Amino acid sequence: MTQLTLITDSSPLPAETTDSLATVVIPPLEGEYLYSFSSTVHPELSVGCVIEVQLGRRTVPGFVLSTNSPRERSASVEMTQRGIKIKPIPAHSRPIPAFLEGHLGFFEWIAKYYAEPLSKIIDLAVPRPAFSKKESFFRLTPELPQGRLGAAQQRVLDFLSSRNDWVSASEIRQNCDTTPAILRALEKKGCVISASEAPSTLLTTSPVQPQSRFHDLSQEQQDVTTPMRTVVAGHQFNSFLLHGVTGSGKTEVYLELIIEALQHNRSALVIVPEIALTPQLLDRFESRLGQKVAVLHSSLKPHERWQHWSDALTGATKVVIGARSAIFAPMKDLGVIVVDEEHDGSFKQGEGIRYNARDLAVVRAKLASCPVVLGSATPSLESFNHARSGKHMLLTLNQRFYTSRALSFDVVDLNRLKPWEMPSKSISPKLLTLLKDTLDKGEQSFVLYNRRGFASYLQCGTCENVVGCPHCSVTLTFHRNTNSLLCHFCGFTTPPPIACSACGAKDPKACGNAEAEPLFKQRGAGTERVFEEISDLLPRARIAKLDRDAVRSIDDYTSILQKMRSKEIDILVGTQMIAKGHDLPDVTLVGIVDCDVGLHVPDFRAAERAFQLLTQVAGRAGRRERQGYVLLQTRVPQHPSLQMTVASNFLGFAEQELKMREMLGYPPFQRLLRVIVGAEDKAVASSIASIIAQRAQPSCDSLEISLLGPAPAPVEKVRNYWRFHILFKAHSAAKLQTLMQRLKSEVAAERNARIIFDLDPQDML
Repeated sequence: MTQLTLITDSSPLPAETTDSLATVVIPPLEGEYLYSFSSTVHPELSVGCVIEVQLGRRTVPGFVLSTNSPRERSASVEMTQRGIKIKPIPAHSRPIPAFLEGHLGFFEWIAKYYAEPLSKIIDLAVPRPAFSKKESFFRLTPELPQGRLGAAQQRVLDFLSSRNDWVSASEIRQNCDTTPAILRALEKKGCVISASEAPSTLLTTSPVQPQSRFHDLSQEQQDVTTPMRTVVAGHQFNSFLLHGVTGSGKTEVYLELIIEALQHNRSALVIVPEIALTPQLLDRFESRLGQKVAVLHSSLKPHERWQHWSDALTGATKVVIGARSAIFAPMKDLGVIVVDEEHDGSFKQGEGIRYNARDLAVVRAKLASCPVVLGSATPSLESFNHARSGKHMLLTLNQRFYTSRALSFDVVDLNRLKPWEMPSKSISPKLLTLLKDTLDKGEQSFVLYNRRGFASYLQCGTCENVVGCPHCSVTLTFHRNTNSLLCHFCGFTTPPPIACSACGAKDPKACGNAEAEPLFKQRGAGTERVFEEISDLLPRARIAKLDRDAVRSIDDYTSILQKMRSKEIDILVGTQMIAKGHDLPDVTLVGIVDCDVGLHVPDFRAAERAFQLLTQVAGRAGRRERQGYVLLQTRVPQHPSLQMTVASNFLGFAEQELKMREMLGYPPFQRLLRVIVGAEDKAVASSIASIIAQRAQPSCDSLEISLLGPAPAPVEKVRNYWRFHILFKAHSAAKLQTLMQRLKSEVAAERNARIIFDLDPQDML
């Protein structure tokens, strides 16, 4: 248990101001601090509140963990005997509810599992209170307007009528091009009423009836929904793996379970892998559930995030949809947790405390005594193995909801094509023919290339030196649109060089010879090049691009997808962003330009990720009555991932890959702890990594933990830090937790390096 730190005050205090005690954490400090407070001054102070306290000469926010517990009383008695007074919480500080008392056990579990201080977990999970400017909210009255209305006034009434709810003045002005004077005039006429409270307090608390389904559930959907609905109704814990092929109607199953929870006056939490997926789900959920849904993700403005958080905390909203960080949402009386696309690596936090939201969802469901549903067309091998061993209940949807037609696959072996036979560098004759046919039929196409930019790297034509990032041990990607080289690891950007740094040769074009061949050759490709090639080959097609370069915000993402739905785009070129969760009925063709991207990286999950990506993007085609076609271009057509993708055989792939994992001792058969040591001096990084391995060896021997390394990380240098890593393997996470706790305490004072402990790593690069 963490040692209580006593915040002391030498000045005498009236007795009535010290009748209660509170334990507080003050992020980012690791300890727990004891304060006194008056129960009459702060009667509402309770576990889960954030309140301002004195720390030295500063006033800082702290989170209340407990009040008046035996532990606190014992510490207080000890201090009294020593003549020390405990510093009080200032009388002017106002406690603000930040999380539920029952939520604290979840935070404590996370802190123990990842061997991190509780204060850091709370700081990670709970947004700081943020309040937007006060503004008025308006809604219609039943009264008929008195007198004649102007056009602007009528627009406002029509808009409020369509919303049938309280609407902020700023939203009305934005949608109706109106002024405060018009709103005041309408209020004077009795057409509208106003209020100055926050929306969450204005929402009706009466139950809202869900809307009827657009379609009846299929027999398969009914079969998988029944056992899960029973568990939801019984308010019991159980974990389900819902393996449903793409287009099988998993989302409708989720909605059925959420409605079941709402009918029992419980709440529901839905986690999705990408922030960009939340807008398209939000409209569908709100229309189907008949009520507001809160959204939580890291890209929200602070006041928006806090408002949604508060609505969930107070129970004003019963359903939350969000990305990874939404797993911490302060839901009251959870009835069901859904993790959609549970296989996706985005659920793993890539920096700081490296938690996995999918795994935490199972833990939280168990603590809340509610079911958790992990859904995917391509489940992670860990989840599938848990289902196979009985830890999860496996439920399957084998049929697409709207069509019984199987996808039609074709494979193009690029080894058999001569360069002059290709219509362009990236597009094969077969893919071009299919794109033309799809265009002629008035249908839409997805083209996947899972690399951004125009060329993967630039190479000197004289000495063959490759232009690399000065801060990372990777090549720089050429982006033609901006005529720049970009590092996709650290963000470093620079114009293309005019001379080779290795041999000194100069680009003849830079010397004025416009007709000469450029010195630097463009190698590889990316979405930018594919977009340009298709534009040249199909000039009448309307083409768009969806990748991190084209999408800077959720609004950009939503805009592109809306244009696809309204058929303003014929062909969408993109990275893996186009593979996730899109239901576009007119997309009948999916072309994968290079299936080999990512297959040959030094990561034991490479084949699994390739299978998942190819299967997921293939599932975007033919989601309604029309036949779906998928074309895969590859140089390794016999690779098991590709063969199983073409056969739509997840079970065959899983069995084959699991045998390999078991033989090599990788997850799910053994647990992993990866320790990464980074330093600006390569020798220092290597030395510290060796020291850590030496210190770990006795514990490894006693705990039966295998130790691999240290060795240079596959990406050896990132942001000027040289990286070495050590891999620990054990049959239980508890052993790795014990080792991690010991190592963290031993290397806590190390100042010359950055040391990362990654339990259950997803990224081995």
